Amino acid sequence: MPVNRKVMRMRLLILNEKANLRTEWHPTLRASILATIVLVVYSLGVSWITKLAVLGSYGPQVPAPASIPHPDEKEYVIKETGRAHDSWTHHLVYGKPSPDVDDAWYKLIKPFNTRVPADRYQASMGNRTSVRVEDGSYNSDYYVTLTVYHELHCLMRLRWFLEPEYYSNKTWQEQREDKSAMGHYRHCVWSLLESVLCHGDTSIRTFHWEPNKPAPKPDSLAERKCVDWDWLYKWTTEHSFLLQDKLLSHPVYGRLDENLM
Repeated sequence: MPVNRKVMRMRLLILNEKANLRTEWHPTLRASILATIVLVVYSLGVSWITKLAVLGSYGPQVPAPASIPHPDEKEYVIKETGRAHDSWTHHLVYGKPSPDVDDAWYKLIKPFNTRVPADRYQASMGNRTSVRVEDGSYNSDYYVTLTVYHELHCLMRLRWFLEPEYYSNKTWQEQREDKSAMGHYRHCVWSLLESVLCHGDTSIRTFHWEPNKPAPKPDSLAERKCVDWDWLYKWTTEHSFLLQDKLLSHPVYGRLDENLM
């Protein structure tokens, strides 16, 4: 029996030790593991956020669209737009049809036809092709137009739409019945709509109260970040040409020397 009591005491000691491990060591172990997991997750989170910050965005990285000139080269200005009587653009829209106003519009869109060196074009556009400038050079320039000039062309055409008697010698009804012209106008409205939605200008427009009107009236003035138009116009002018220069040649019809505008 003495031996049996000794064995039983040993068994009790072992059971007590196991119980101590369950009640004391296991919580400590669980806490350590939990702390380690939290530390690892935190470290990964900090590393990921730092990476995103370096990339400059917390969202998916969207590749920059093809642009000539490259976005990094553009010059920008902060300016206040919407001053009706202080803006030369106001005269282009509200001025009565006249040779002077027409000349101002034609000057505005004169750099429509742009030529870009082949290496510069291929770096921006990849495998997308365009008409080449036929000037006799080995690796001739590409013929393009910047979207802003297409949009200006559309605005000029819509201005013509407002004055059918002056620009097309037609009445409103005759103009509406001209399917070709109306198709062009609708194309322009659609193109401008897509451009507005694409750029999504988020500059702020404010409102004010007027004594004799119950509804708030929107203000025209807005502070906006704009491309420096003088700089961009100079850039495109330096890279432009006239169709009358006969630098474009159709594979079948030959040299083009008429203005398409």
